[in-house]
Amino acid sequence: MSQSIVTAYQNKYEDDNEDSEDSEIQIVFVKRKNHKLCNLILDNCFISETGCIDKVADICSRVTECDLAHNNISDWNEVFRLLDVGKHIKFLNLSNNKLGRCEQIPENQYPCLQCLALSGNDNHWDNLLSLLPSFPSLSHLNIGHSNITSMPCPADIQFPNLTELNLIENSISCFDDVSELATTFVNLHTLVLSDNPVSSFGDNQQVVERFEKLSKLHVNNITINSWDEVSKLRWFPALSDVRMVHWDLFGDMNEEDRRKMLGALLPKTHLINGAIIPDREAAERWYMRRCQAGNIETSRYKELYEKYGELPTIGDIKLGGTDETITLKLCVPEKGIEMEKSFSIYDTLKTIKTLIKTDCKLTGKIRLEKEGEDIAKYDYTIIHRSDLKDGDKLIAHSRKYLLSLLDS
Repeated sequence: MSQSIVTAYQNKYEDDNEDSEDSEIQIVFVKRKNHKLCNLILDNCFISETGCIDKVADICSRVTECDLAHNNISDWNEVFRLLDVGKHIKFLNLSNNKLGRCEQIPENQYPCLQCLALSGNDNHWDNLLSLLPSFPSLSHLNIGHSNITSMPCPADIQFPNLTELNLIENSISCFDDVSELATTFVNLHTLVLSDNPVSSFGDNQQVVERFEKLSKLHVNNITINSWDEVSKLRWFPALSDVRMVHWDLFGDMNEEDRRKMLGALLPKTHLINGAIIPDREAAERWYMRRCQAGNIETSRYKELYEKYGELPTIGDIKLGGTDETITLKLCVPEKGIEMEKSFSIYDTLKTIKTLIKTDCKLTGKIRLEKEGEDIAKYDYTIIHRSDLKDGDKLIAHSRKYLLSLLDS
């Protein structure tokens, strides 16, 4: 069963009153009537054509977002008929229809269209490139699930307005297959390559560096199997946000170690899988020790060796030393307790508070002082980024105790 946009719209949005004749109570079913919709949602409606163009023009007079996903549209001319009258449409979702090659490029341009979703159609990259000039304002393009293997681009064509490209679940096996995108989409800042069989980011750093504006890269569930390949992500000049989960390379590595590894290998990347790297220096030192333990000397290790020098092995670290641990004198007057405790310089001030509360059986908030000054206003400050030194004396007061002093 196929129908037009007009028929599908009437079935979903037009008035449809029915009276029950077999009951003393009349029940009236009323569907909302609104001929001036801004968001037109007609997915899964078996649509194959637009229908009466005058009626479509009336329906779409104010439409800015149009969702026609999961229908039976196979003719690009029906799409152009819609856009000819839907002059305010900015977002058009045609995912999972039956569109193939466009045999005749339209003479008209559609400058209002900004986002186009074509995922799950029979997309052909060369044909799509010839269509893009018809959409001069297009900034977001989704052509996932299309079995695309490579994306060659003519050197003399550019689309500077396109900034986000979604290629999820295609058949791209190497970043070289999409490297020419850098010269065609010169302002591309988001690229989605998740669920592709990508096994390499290429071997030419200069090619990758052409993606000057690319700041966000999604590479979930790809087939990279080498940490050296991960390090190549540093070649992207502006890359600050990477999504990379479901990699066999990570094996049984826990989340914390995985975050440290990626934080050390990707020094310019601020967000990894949506989370900020909490302490880059700690991650880099962790990576150096991992390399030392395995007698591995990577190019990244050499860089970090130049930065930090030789690190002592774990067995050489002494409690109270000035390298990786710090010993503090902790006083809790209300409990009459004084004690010395050692902490990693990568612990936070909150760690000190938690230990005091546990060992001294304090409840509620506590104030941590050094020479009368509250030093723990920001609980997640790393110890080695604070003013604390080995041997410093800290005094802890519970909030309840401080209030009792004020009352007395």
